[in-house]
Amino acid sequence: MAEIGKNVIENLTTAMYENSYTVYREYIQNAADSIDKAIENRLLNKKNAFIDIDIDENKRTIKIYDNACGIPQKQFYKVLSDIADSQKDRTKDKGFRGIGRLAGIAYCRKLVFKSSYKGEPVTSIMTWNGELLRTILSDKDQHPSASELVDKIIACNEEKCAVDDHFFEVVLEGVIPESDNLLNEHEVIEYLQAVAPIPYSNTFIFRSKIYEFAQKNNFVIDEYKIEINGNPIYKPYKTLIYRGTNDNKESFDEIKDIQFEIVKNNNGEVLGWMWYGISKFEKQIPSINSMRGIRIRKENIQIGNEETLGYPKFFKEPRGNLYFFGELFATHSELIPNARRDYFNINSTLKEFENTVYPLLHDDLYKLYHFANKVKNSAKKVSEYEKSKSEYDENLNRGRFVSKEDQDRALDKLTADKEKAEKAQHELELRKKEAEKNKVLNRVFTEINDTYTMNKPKQTNKKHVAEENNEKKKNTYLSQSLSKYSKKEQKLIGTIYEIIKQILPQDSAELVIKKIQEELK
Repeated sequence: MAEIGKNVIENLTTAMYENSYTVYREYIQNAADSIDKAIENRLLNKKNAFIDIDIDENKRTIKIYDNACGIPQKQFYKVLSDIADSQKDRTKDKGFRGIGRLAGIAYCRKLVFKSSYKGEPVTSIMTWNGELLRTILSDKDQHPSASELVDKIIACNEEKCAVDDHFFEVVLEGVIPESDNLLNEHEVIEYLQAVAPIPYSNTFIFRSKIYEFAQKNNFVIDEYKIEINGNPIYKPYKTLIYRGTNDNKESFDEIKDIQFEIVKNNNGEVLGWMWYGISKFEKQIPSINSMRGIRIRKENIQIGNEETLGYPKFFKEPRGNLYFFGELFATHSELIPNARRDYFNINSTLKEFENTVYPLLHDDLYKLYHFANKVKNSAKKVSEYEKSKSEYDENLNRGRFVSKEDQDRALDKLTADKEKAEKAQHELELRKKEAEKNKVLNRVFTEINDTYTMNKPKQTNKKHVAEENNEKKKNTYLSQSLSKYSKKEQKLIGTIYEIIKQILPQDSAELVIKKIQEELK
């Protein structure tokens, strides 16, 4: 008979997960399954169900508590000592492999499970000795089987409790120094805000639109009340998009609307659905925006991270996914998360899912942000010409040019800007026709065009002097306003200004000339 060695326990604990924060995810998904069962059995209603996480940095202790079913006393030992022998339904339950409960033992001295079942006046307690486990695993002279190792490191006892109590609690006692990050409340909140099955923040104005779409199409968004040290957590989506740092940030774009897509296979069977934000797509969203990227979720628990749907598997270029905020919910029962929960088990349904999602992300969304870029660049060139034209007229009318050469250079630049603006205007007209056939493109076009239209300089009733009335106007240059100097002196001053403009950067030259002009006046 084959024997399973001790190293399998190491593979199911320290080597299983990509980072220590997954401890929280594993215990939350087990608690969520228990809450679902309690609601189904009418032991709880959704409103009163909760998952409470207590992080005590001083005592180096973590507690994860839910007020759901608990485990009956007679089943307690078998359920919690058996490994990879879960009786859960993998097509319905969030945790179903029977290994997630071991996640915490790699990060603490003792891992304790406590549970009470309604109608039983007993709290059942099981303690796993993490220190002893690590000692045996590292001792090359000890070779117990996996079952023998488990028997060595667990102990059970009971306590009295109220007969109506029903709960399950996981306690990580003595979190090891190498896992200090598990005690960092701020970092844990950031992780769970992205990963956990929690509601959207009520400050995210599109949350109602998401809920309405889901309800209309009979999609369920699993959400649970989760608190960390007494504070409820929510998905932190925002409408404003920021750049800079947390200490010094500014908004540069904004989600103006959201778009929905239903993912179906060739037979019309629904595999999932998605929402994503529509903005001006100014640039790749900076990392200061914590929920950037379209993220994939199953049972509203994140699969992988913001890069899982990225390049090259789904997006055409590395920056692609990071132009967006959004969520892709996998709903088909055969889309089953793998053991690490960083993707799905490979099967035919997954292949259909990928084949359907690929053109949406690789082609449609790629086209969307590139369309936005074309509109933005064209609108910018038109706007820049309008600004240049206004500045030229202003400088000419107020005698701000330092010489004819200075004026001619400005006119040459204005002419070049005009040619660019005319081409850009033609491009805008083409993009407008394209947008009229697609409501998402039209939303983006309108938003960008309106932004640049609002930023155009105010028009006056004066004609464009440079192009329409140049021959009728006697040019006046900056030095000619210095009336106390002779014409010869004014010409010399103008020559000095011209030299300054030739040898200094534009901003510096203008500053120096302005200062000299003020002194000479």
